[in-house]
Amino acid sequence: MSEYTQQDRSLALIGIYQAAQLVYDLATTGKADELAYHTCIQSLFCDNPSKTLDVYGGDTDNIQVGVTSLLAQMSSEQVTQSRNIEITRYVLSLMILEKKLVDLGEPMQKVAGILEVAKSQQAHFGEEHDNVIASIARAYSENVSQVKPRIIVNGQHGHLQNARVANKIRALLLAGIRSSLLWHQVGGSRWGLIWSRKKYLQDALNLQKDVKDDHDQDSGDQSKEPTSMFKQD
Repeated sequence: MSEYTQQDRSLALIGIYQAAQLVYDLATTGKADELAYHTCIQSLFCDNPSKTLDVYGGDTDNIQVGVTSLLAQMSSEQVTQSRNIEITRYVLSLMILEKKLVDLGEPMQKVAGILEVAKSQQAHFGEEHDNVIASIARAYSENVSQVKPRIIVNGQHGHLQNARVANKIRALLLAGIRSSLLWHQVGGSRWGLIWSRKKYLQDALNLQKDVKDDHDQDSGDQSKEPTSMFKQD
């Protein structure tokens, strides 16, 4: 997929890490960064972006949680104790599960149908109303949660048993699958992740240092249009 750049792949991978980080945060504390959460949820409704960053609201401010998480998990400078095995497990599981869902086909079509319902609910209730999140969570529960490998979320029992928190976690897992699908569409692969690790880290460092300056312009100049994520064009 030569039309896409390393920057496209880095942005999508950061999207996966952001969703995984927020799943961990909600499961263990019951709380999550509001901007990062909003960005993940809204990424589910961006079907035909003009460039990869548009999936995440067109602003690198929106993915700083993912940038920080990727750097913490992938950097060789981080001591082993500072890495979070749960987040790494979520990221890898999302990648594997997304490929399985694409191969199956039908679950993704059903997810797209439920997301259309959720999009209509947004217009009536608001972007992240409980009803909207419940519909997204239902899309995951009915069509994804039974597909192997199942993602087992570990955390505090009280948070995991809270219906609102559980729905947010399922919605974020679906957002992680969406970013994984985007990552594969722009040329990402697990083998490539190994060989291009330093490139991913350098992009993340650049995004962390230069949140608002030249990144948006560079992304617009170099990136091409990714295909729809849950719909077939």
